[in-house]
Amino acid sequence: MKTADPKAALIQWGIELETRLPATSQVAVGSYHAGYPVTTGRTTAGARSNAPAFNADTWKAERDGSIRCEAGQIPCEFVSPILHGEHGVVHLIAFVEWLNAIGASVNASCGCHITVGIESIIGTSDTKAVSEFIRKLAHIARWHARSLYGQTGTDRHLNRYSHPLYEQTAQHMRKIVTCEQERVKAECAEQCGRGMVNFRKAFKRDRDGRFIGVVEFRVFAGTLNIEKIMHHLASVLGLCRRACEVRCLGGFGKNKIQAKRTATASDGLRFLWDYLGWTGSARPVALGLFGKLHSEFRHYRKHAQRLCQQFDERYPDANL
Repeated sequence: MKTADPKAALIQWGIELETRLPATSQVAVGSYHAGYPVTTGRTTAGARSNAPAFNADTWKAERDGSIRCEAGQIPCEFVSPILHGEHGVVHLIAFVEWLNAIGASVNASCGCHITVGIESIIGTSDTKAVSEFIRKLAHIARWHARSLYGQTGTDRHLNRYSHPLYEQTAQHMRKIVTCEQERVKAECAEQCGRGMVNFRKAFKRDRDGRFIGVVEFRVFAGTLNIEKIMHHLASVLGLCRRACEVRCLGGFGKNKIQAKRTATASDGLRFLWDYLGWTGSARPVALGLFGKLHSEFRHYRKHAQRLCQQFDERYPDANL
């Protein structure tokens, strides 16, 4: 396999895992966007268990009205602190193991959202550079939509909270790149909606005016399978790194070669791997892969292949 990507280890990212908790887990869940720190819970065996923390930073547990639960369950979205590097990936694995130990589960109403900090990817907060990056990312994400939805194995492409990018997105992105005013750029990003990739916070600033722009990948279905999550995270980091590096951008729609290579989700997955340099000979570095994301690829790739095959069987006519 190609060498690891040290630049990807510098990217700051966070993840939200929508789940259903058994009431017996005794996890304190806060209100929407006002989550409580996750410090402890009770396992399915009845033992008290401390939740992993990342450099003393805890996850937050908050309510989410979109999660459907059964009797004896409570909806909970777990929101990570800002993560990065090999330590961040190891921490994520440990936290997912903890969630499984306390009996957390998912169903079709749950999602897995991954947010990345733009400045940590491209190395600048210059609005022109940010504009060019998110336009490239929008094009690239649309080309690879079938493999992104396919690796969930579900009908996530039919969910209104994670729909494919609309044709109008190309128009909004063109205006973002050509206009000068940051206010107008932010308005165009807002008009892109949420969808599979949410650009609405790409030009966000804090109260002191400091740039904190992010993009959020909403394409993935809820899961507590760590192999599945690792492929999702690797895909996100790889696509962001590719969007940062690419210089010649094609059209928003697929060309004939891209259409042929993404005729099925299984085909699209192989195209994604080649495009990011995980396989093939086109690139010297496996973009987005480092630490366990790099060393464990041969294991979690099998899960992605199986899920894409499942997607092809269920949705052979998906318009992606």
